Amino acid sequence: MVVQSTSTGGDLGSNHFDLNMPGGGVSLFDGCRPQFSGLPGATYGGISSRSQCSSLPATLQPGCHWRFDWFNNADNPSFTFQQVQCPAELVAKSGCKRDDDSRFPVFNPPSGGNPQQPTSSAQAPSPTNSSNPGSGGCAAQQWAQCGGSNYSGCRSCVSGTTCKAINDYYHQCQ
Repeated sequence: MVVQSTSTGGDLGSNHFDLNMPGGGVSLFDGCRPQFSGLPGATYGGISSRSQCSSLPATLQPGCHWRFDWFNNADNPSFTFQQVQCPAELVAKSGCKRDDDSRFPVFNPPSGGNPQQPTSSAQAPSPTNSSNPGSGGCAAQQWAQCGGSNYSGCRSCVSGTTCKAINDYYHQCQ
């Protein structure tokens, strides 16, 4: 599984990051409640059963089902991971890229069912955003994180949105 970690605030420990998924708790970095005008479930932990996925907006229900069906509703699981450069496809969707991304190996997706290890060859192209040339080609999409204490991703927002401080650790393009 490849995930993009942007939750790097002051409440996280070493080698800890949040996986934000539909139906899960929004915790300190709550970008979801403002986007969807409120969500059911506990701030930490979210909803407690697959049947409650139907209480979410329709666009979030498939992700909520994945949370219970594949992820087995795990809460704070321990697993082994390797940090790699964020694939261009994820950067294009989120509008975020860590400042230190180039320090890590490029991710090469598995082919033919055989997982490949990341390599340090050919770096992935970084996306540009001509609508925001002053940002060095980096602009966070609407509802994405754009700042906060210890945040190292895009600090500019796409045209039509502004970066709003939600709390000391999380600012969001709205």
